[in-house]
Formats: sequence, C-alpha cells, structure tokens
Amino acid sequence: MEKDIFLIGVGNYTEVIIELAIDCGFNIKGLYHYNQDRVGEEIMGILIVGCTEDLYSKDIKEVQFAVTMGNNKLRNEIATKLRNLGALTPNLIHPRAFISPSATLGQGCFIHLNAKISTNCKLGNDCVIDFNSLVAHHATLGDACYMSSLAMVGSYCTIGKRVLLGMNSLIIPLNLTIGDDCLIGAKSNVTKSFPEKCVLVGNPARKIKEIE
Repeated sequence: MEKDIFLIGVGNYTEVIIELAIDCGFNIKGLYHYNQDRVGEEIMGILIVGCTEDLYSKDIKEVQFAVTMGNNKLRNEIATKLRNLGALTPNLIHPRAFISPSATLGQGCFIHLNAKISTNCKLGNDCVIDFNSLVAHHATLGDACYMSSLAMVGSYCTIGKRVLLGMNSLIIPLNLTIGDDCLIGAKSNVTKSFPEKCVLVGNPARKIKEIE
C-alpha cells in the first residue's frame, strides 16, 4: 500500500493523529479544513491544502485519508462519505500497539501506543483506542467508539456505536451490553448493561441522564 495520506481536520486532536500517522510510516501530504478560511496555514509543519467540501466533487478513488475529529458521529459520517466515493481510510496502528491475529478491525481506526486488542475482538469502522487502553478477548465495539487512555472493555462485552469511554473507565467482563451513543465518565466502573443514549458515572456506574 502506498504510504501517502491526507488528514481531514485541523483541531487539536489532528496534531495527535499527525504524530500517529508519522509513527506508522505515512507521508502526510496535506490537511483539509471544513472551509477555506485557513487554507495555506500550517499545523505542525503540515500545510492546509483545501476544504473538505471540495473533496466531494473530486475523483478521490484510492486516495488515502484519516478523519481526525474527536466527535464520534462527525468522524464516522465524514469517513463513510469518503469511502462511498471510493477513497480509502486505512487503520493507523502504532507499531507498539498489540493487535491479536484473531481480532477483526473495520476501516479508519486509530490504535495508539500500548493499546491492546485481544483474542477474537471485533471493532467497527472509525474506532479510536487511545494510549494504554485494553479491549479484552471476545469483546465487540460498534462503529466510531472512542476509548480514552487507560479505558478497558471486559471480555465478552458488547459496546454499541459511537460510545465514548472516559479515561480509566471500566466495563466489567460480565457479558454486558452498552447501547449506542452512551457516554461513560472517567473512572466509572460499569457493572450492568445499559440501553442507548445514557450518561453513566460512578462506581458502580449509574445513569444520571439521557442524551437527547
């Protein structure tokens, strides 16, 4: 695979992905912002070369992109649109992450330093597994989940789409199911299943509100 790639986004998290892409051996050809206001600027020495909307009218088949928004829904929507136009969104896997040979990953995932994806795990598209996080064996994450640093998903658990796990949060390995679009607070220990769109905090975690 050719190692040239463009990055979508110019926010603070883009800087993290710039470093990850370089660590993965990619040559970053440029950045795309959501409008033309910052074209010509540089982020960490990488030029903003255009507007994201302009890409949708170009031939981008087989061109590689990484969508760097931290917002789970937005990252997934943009990456899906690019893929539907024939673009490629390769997984960026840090050379010091561990991915089991039996694990299955979708497209457009970011796997950071010291993250571990264990035996027979399944990750959807556009997931982010941050530094020192663990997906234990036979666990499943839906599209566009974000696991912050030191977060852990226990064995046999099933996590829905676009779930955000805060720093040092834990899903206990009890065959738990977490519904789509949940937000799990930092240091929360989830000990039972919850439906979609819940904000969960505490030890044991409890629902404090629903996301509209």
